[in-house]
Amino acid sequence: MRLLITILCFALGALSCNRDGVIEAEGTAPQITLDSPTGIYTIKVGESVTISPKYLNTDSSTAYSWTIDGSVVCTEPTYTFHATTTGEVYIQIEAANLYGYAKEELRVDVTELEVPAVTISANQSMTFAIGSNYLFRASVKQTSLQTTVVWRLNNEVVSEGTSYLFEATQAGVYTLTVTASNSDGQSSDSVEISVFTVEQMPFVWEFASDHFSAVVGRECIIEPIQCSDAEGVTYYWQSDNQPTDVSREHYYTYTPQSRGRHTIKGVASVLRGEESIVVSKLFTVDAYEESEFFRPATESSSKGWAKVYDYTPAPGQFINDNYTATTPSEACQIAEEKMKAGSYVSLGGFGGYIVVGFDHSISNIEGYDIVVGGNSFDSSSEPGVVWVMQDTNKDGEPNDTWYELAGSETGKSETIRGYEVTYFRPSAPGMSVEWIDNLGNSGTIDYLSQFHKQDYYYPLWISAESYTLKGTRLKERNYDKSGNGSLWIQPPYDWGYADNYSSIDRLSEGAGSDTSAMPNGFDISNAIDHSGKSVALKFIDFVKVQTACNTKSGWVGENSTEVFDIYAY
Repeated sequence: MRLLITILCFALGALSCNRDGVIEAEGTAPQITLDSPTGIYTIKVGESVTISPKYLNTDSSTAYSWTIDGSVVCTEPTYTFHATTTGEVYIQIEAANLYGYAKEELRVDVTELEVPAVTISANQSMTFAIGSNYLFRASVKQTSLQTTVVWRLNNEVVSEGTSYLFEATQAGVYTLTVTASNSDGQSSDSVEISVFTVEQMPFVWEFASDHFSAVVGRECIIEPIQCSDAEGVTYYWQSDNQPTDVSREHYYTYTPQSRGRHTIKGVASVLRGEESIVVSKLFTVDAYEESEFFRPATESSSKGWAKVYDYTPAPGQFINDNYTATTPSEACQIAEEKMKAGSYVSLGGFGGYIVVGFDHSISNIEGYDIVVGGNSFDSSSEPGVVWVMQDTNKDGEPNDTWYELAGSETGKSETIRGYEVTYFRPSAPGMSVEWIDNLGNSGTIDYLSQFHKQDYYYPLWISAESYTLKGTRLKERNYDKSGNGSLWIQPPYDWGYADNYSSIDRLSEGAGSDTSAMPNGFDISNAIDHSGKSVALKFIDFVKVQTACNTKSGWVGENSTEVFDIYAY
């Protein structure tokens, strides 16, 4: 600009004439008309735009100057701008001749490339027997560009679209890859598939621990965390060197009759062709009298929870929302801070849970013993199942046996105990979360950008690419009352669930909201074991609340239990 003004002033002085004492310049200054009527150009990162204004009153002597942030970037009539980062870039163009100059400002808006991220709703490695099949589904992040989705099995195209039915017809190792492509680029996700003959199929029978604690006269279940779904497996169980029990069950229910350490032996046997595979496991069970681990209240004891031991939500729109936790301990700390501040902790979709403990044992008295505060109100209940535990091994950690507190839906045919959902980490920000369950169903926790814009609804402190939550599922009751998706109703259940607007165990007549908790009362006497039988607990030490429905209500999003507080009645 300074250079142009200097040139302009010199030229005007040299070519002007004096008429009656008035100096006048001969000729006309330039005029600039941008080739964008709005003066705004939009491109994406990595792209270029050539700006070619129209000029009047210019010739070979005209000087041009393009500047960005005060620095000259071009001295030609046209300028090609190359975008390397996103954002707004302001550019000034000046044209000067011997008679004056003109100036215009324009803006270049640089946006991200719309690369279509894709995620397969499956584990990164899977094993199948010959003759089985599996429907793979892919979730693709929506863009404004036309996107194609292609599946390749060992680099051979086998399908197009968002799903592919894999049929295990031949033994071997395969790589299944799905690729989503548009004009801005592409992304892929892969699954390693191993196919075995029935004789080759590996047998897996894994347990989380080889040590258990129990109460004398009360059932203790020894259950694997992973077990092959194989036919022809025979299980042998032996306790305290007693006669062997032959069973078809992969787990064992043991009831110690005396205090002390007991030994359990489990053997699984399966025939693979002409070869017999035998897997042996040895367990110990320490049995105590119930009165041994009761912790009486003291003058400093509180009715409220003392510590959050575990916060593992399912994915949901309130997860990672306005907070950042990268480890399980940080997640527990955030949950504690929220409840102490009178706010709620969201448990996300089905199976998400929170575990708290008390500074003393909570006795089983007549009537309600525990209170859980949620934010239910008339037409909006998001029920959570409540579980309780005794510290039977006396280590102060919630690592013993959970007992479900029965509710109005317990025992109904539509209530599913032992229901499991596996959630998969999305491959890019802003994507819905894919899930599959143990019944062969699949779906998504939808990304609701109009309400919650955090990058991921998948908990940031869970490092695994997928995780499985197991619990009791209630039949969903939500429905669209409007018929057009604008008014979703989530009716209450009769009794026995957290965050539920029950007319029976609701302890307040107010309506729940973001700032006021709606409490429900719970009776320890309703405890049941894994088989649904009633269990007489004289007290408890830990409480778990877990989202009980796997459903979503349109624009409202997933049904997720919210917890404000947990305390003794």
